[in-house]
Amino acid sequence: MHVVIVGAGEVGWFLAQRLRGEGLDVVVVEIDPVRAEALAAELDVQVVNGSGSSPNDLQAAGIERADMIAAVSQNDEVNLIASLLAKEHGVDTSIVRLETEELRGVGGAYLRRAVGADVVVDPDADTADEIYELVQTTGADEVYPMAAGELAVIGAVIAEGSPVANRYLAEIGQAMEPNWNFLFGAITRDNETIVPRGDQQLLPGDHVRVICKSSAKDELLELIGVSGTNARRVMVLGGGAVGSRVAERLQDEGADVVLIERDEIRADALARRLKRVVVIKGEVTDTELLLEESVGEMDAVIAATGEDGSNALACAFAISEGAAYTVVVLHSLALLPLVRRFGVDAALSPRTASANAVLRRVRGGAAVNTFLESDSEVDEIEIVRGSKADGAVVADLHLPRDILIGALTRRGSEAQIVRGYTELQAGDHIVVFGRPHAISTAKPIFTG
Repeated sequence: MHVVIVGAGEVGWFLAQRLRGEGLDVVVVEIDPVRAEALAAELDVQVVNGSGSSPNDLQAAGIERADMIAAVSQNDEVNLIASLLAKEHGVDTSIVRLETEELRGVGGAYLRRAVGADVVVDPDADTADEIYELVQTTGADEVYPMAAGELAVIGAVIAEGSPVANRYLAEIGQAMEPNWNFLFGAITRDNETIVPRGDQQLLPGDHVRVICKSSAKDELLELIGVSGTNARRVMVLGGGAVGSRVAERLQDEGADVVLIERDEIRADALARRLKRVVVIKGEVTDTELLLEESVGEMDAVIAATGEDGSNALACAFAISEGAAYTVVVLHSLALLPLVRRFGVDAALSPRTASANAVLRRVRGGAAVNTFLESDSEVDEIEIVRGSKADGAVVADLHLPRDILIGALTRRGSEAQIVRGYTELQAGDHIVVFGRPHAISTAKPIFTG
């Protein structure tokens, strides 16, 4: 598959890295010469220093033989023009990043159809959705719904003294027989991620990703040793596209929300729109203002401005004052080690949220979730009739050690955690942990 990516920002760069890692033929079009040179030096991809709105530059990227274009620059107009030009060259799938609300809404529908946009992604909206899931399950640092909400992938750090700390997975499994509600799918320790088996011991400080039934999230978090309360008092720092979306969803759920926005015009507009949110005009790094608004008594503090430094500093202050749970949005990962040292509970980047949407399209529409600090991922795959997996017992498939089937959903049945003795059927949707290359190699076992 030949893929043209327009824009080498955080989303485009991450996409190029992921898709090239899966063996796809990737060309990136980037207008900034410094960024284009940096990308070419780091990744094994062709880079065209030019604009996605230029027919000549797209031709230099091989648009006439492309199967897909992912126009994910930070310029909506360039992305729309790139989609139009791609469709004129017969490109089958066009993925367009749009941040302007009018272009994403009903009023922009005609324009989206005219340029042939098959999929519209919005990093801000995707990031807001991820934050909302986290605030519903404080204690976790990742929450990804799977299988239409029946299952969830939970990421969290094993706490010292938790019920599972220093125990082997086989021992934990024996205690859960025969009704399993969750399965450990990946463990990150000392910056290395593995897909574990029963002989793996869980240690305090391990970052784990666990597939669980949605009804069992609280049970799982209790075993890991972190709280899982639903935040009712929330402070949102920054009233931009991400912060305003989060505040709106939380007010609709009945939470008490305080939102701080420094732009007076924007703050006034949000106050009129968000009737049940307390909107305050001010700087998110104004410690006196944060104290006046009782930042230390909040169930959750979400730093979602467009400035990474302000987000990190505001969260650090909130933690020092006793805020129960903190979430920071980072556009550059350079600050990630620092916010970890501050004790921030969860860090998000718009790049992974939007990249997941693109990867779903590349892989036929199934759910895909990538992670900020790991090269592993979790995919949802449908078992195809006549494939090797159709009618097979999981243990008899002899899957590679770095692949793990965590759970499945089956029409007419409840979601279930997969064990070695589980028999798979055509039509099952399975949740698989592994590295992208390993999952890609093993996929024919399930799809034929």
